[in-house]
Amino acid sequence: MFLDKNYKFILKSYLGFLLIISIYYLASRNSDLTYNAMSEWVINYQGGFVRRGLIGEIVFQISKVFNINLRFSFFVIQSLLYLVFYFLIYDLLKNLKSNYFILLSIFSPIFIIFPIAELEAIGRKEVLIFICLLLSIKLYFKFYSNNLLISFISFIFPILLLTFEASIFYSFYFIFLILLTRHKINLSFFFRLFLFSFPSLVCIYAIYSYPHSPEETVKMCEELKKIGEQCGLATIFLSKSIGFHSSELGWNIFYILRYFFILVIGFFALIYLAYNTKFNFSKTDPWVSRNSFIYYLIILMLPTLVMFVIAVDTGRWTHITYTCSFIFYFGLLKHKILILNNKLFEIKLSSLRIKNFLYSFFFFLICLSWNPKAVYHEDLGSFPIYRALEKIPNYYNNLFEIKLLR
Repeated sequence: MFLDKNYKFILKSYLGFLLIISIYYLASRNSDLTYNAMSEWVINYQGGFVRRGLIGEIVFQISKVFNINLRFSFFVIQSLLYLVFYFLIYDLLKNLKSNYFILLSIFSPIFIIFPIAELEAIGRKEVLIFICLLLSIKLYFKFYSNNLLISFISFIFPILLLTFEASIFYSFYFIFLILLTRHKINLSFFFRLFLFSFPSLVCIYAIYSYPHSPEETVKMCEELKKIGEQCGLATIFLSKSIGFHSSELGWNIFYILRYFFILVIGFFALIYLAYNTKFNFSKTDPWVSRNSFIYYLIILMLPTLVMFVIAVDTGRWTHITYTCSFIFYFGLLKHKILILNNKLFEIKLSSLRIKNFLYSFFFFLICLSWNPKAVYHEDLGSFPIYRALEKIPNYYNNLFEIKLLR
């Protein structure tokens, strides 16, 4: 099959395309006042301590000192983050021995194409989670030091929590990575792990014990106005409780069935690969390898489903869960912690032409014909790559409204 034979070229081309079009959309939406991702980034501490405000406060102060437009500052940061993310994804995948199911998992519509297909998701803070998980895996397998891994995660995770508090639901990927790479598990190790987790626990306590008041939000918005910025949708919800967000949800049987389809089809290839994967007994301890990897992966996914009952943008949560699971699986596979069974399902036909047609047809059907929308009650999108290209002219004029200085 063409995709199998030209794997590295296709991977480079696909990620290069996504990088270019991502930066285009980040730039063209930079001046759009309805760009909700930007309203998340500009949250800061000018009205007092607030969840999601750490990076916003740092950039606010820098842009104020150097008289740089706040939105332009965040555009540069977003672009650099996407550049790093795509580079790390390429580094993760470039030397894999490709097969049909690996390609299906890479091109899944709930993976890296999702923010392009659904522009409400582009430039969001979850890219920080992805980069941190990629770096954690890369760091450990470069130095093979569990102590270094623990130190790194204990440093970056409080920053993640203070920037995007939903990171807590994806922390189990990091925790399991620590446990998986530890050769001796005992009471002393768990005590040490607790000590290193203390900064993150303090951040969690602060986030949920000191919510932003409406008055503090007003003060923050007034400070943003002084530098030519305004509050958006994300800031409006800063003082709202989890109960308020949950009350916005209205799941019914139709929405549940649709999301069942999204999860089954979107995760199909990755779950199938995980099911056909076993631990490398020479590189893992018996306490880990006594269970199949698929069980661990499902357990890691389960806490993330909490987001489906406390926030409406389920497309994003699906995308984050899939991306973290993808990174975790292929990170372990790359470094031979996992061994993939080479005898995967194969269509057996005497006619090569018909066989290739069927492979191409199912690839198109599973990966290129649909995508989930950002919000749970919206219908499915169609042809994500085509739609990404089709929307380009709609935002062209916005490029001329970008301001470098305040």
